[in-house]
Amino acid sequence: MIRLAALLLLCLTLMSAPARAADACGNPPLPQGPQRVVVVHQQAIEILLALSLEDRIAAAGYLDDALPPDLQTGFDRIPIRFDRYLATEAVAGLLPDLVLGGFAAAFGAGGLGPRETFAGLGIPTHVLASGCMTAGDDPVATAIADIRQMGALFDRQQRADALVAEIEAGLETLQPRPELTVFIYDGGEKAPYTIGRDGLLTRLLARGGARNVFDDTPGRWATVSWEAVLARDPDLILLVGTTADPAAEKRRRLEADPALAGLRALQTGHVATIPFSETVAGIRTGTAARHLARILAAARQSAADAPLAGDAPSPHNIP
Repeated sequence: MIRLAALLLLCLTLMSAPARAADACGNPPLPQGPQRVVVVHQQAIEILLALSLEDRIAAAGYLDDALPPDLQTGFDRIPIRFDRYLATEAVAGLLPDLVLGGFAAAFGAGGLGPRETFAGLGIPTHVLASGCMTAGDDPVATAIADIRQMGALFDRQQRADALVAEIEAGLETLQPRPELTVFIYDGGEKAPYTIGRDGLLTRLLARGGARNVFDDTPGRWATVSWEAVLARDPDLILLVGTTADPAAEKRRRLEADPALAGLRALQTGHVATIPFSETVAGIRTGTAARHLARILAAARQSAADAPLAGDAPSPHNIP
């Protein structure tokens, strides 16, 4: 009864409140200093945890892979943790003063519920700018903007500045070198799902003197064809790992296909892995840059040490 009364009060408050303009992501102006946040998607959760805001989070969930160890303790303190989207009624019953999504899908079909429904209950919603980028947007700049916005919202500007400095330091490790071509395998069996022209990894690879072989494909993510992968025959394959679809399974899938097994990267062992959370703009962007710098350096060193033509190469994995 108490929760029902509170929800009714929120409805009455909303009905009497003036209309507010939304930003490019459809977000209305944020309430200052929310105290009870429901947050979904890993990059959004990680920003709040990195800002030491676990005591402001009423519920959080929908992780793609493991959290960094220094954030896991904070996550474990959150009262309600979920694996998939909560029902709209369950979210409303938590009486949040903000529902935060890393992607617009948080409020799409099959998500937490339509934004209009939450607005009707007087519950503000927000999608990170990195979750609704359009063609040409810089994912690194967008991630930094998200971190600074959340730092200002929760009065954690100093910590936000430190997180931005970590990203910028990571970017410095990517130095242009002789070009390598890279295929990013995010998933899919009949047709591969990859990262396109506007994806974070495409931009980071370019900073490191490498090229995503599908950097001519629009969008952050895209479905392509195995024929196109074979035709572009990359120097390096980057496997994106998630809890639901591990990188090892993706590699098994490639090697089990007689045609794909002939790819140069598989033949030379130029295969590396990266967690999905490092493919999304957020606090891990600097970590992703450092990770890619190590992968590219190892691939180039391996190529330099390759045996002469006609010798059988020694297969190995790049860390």
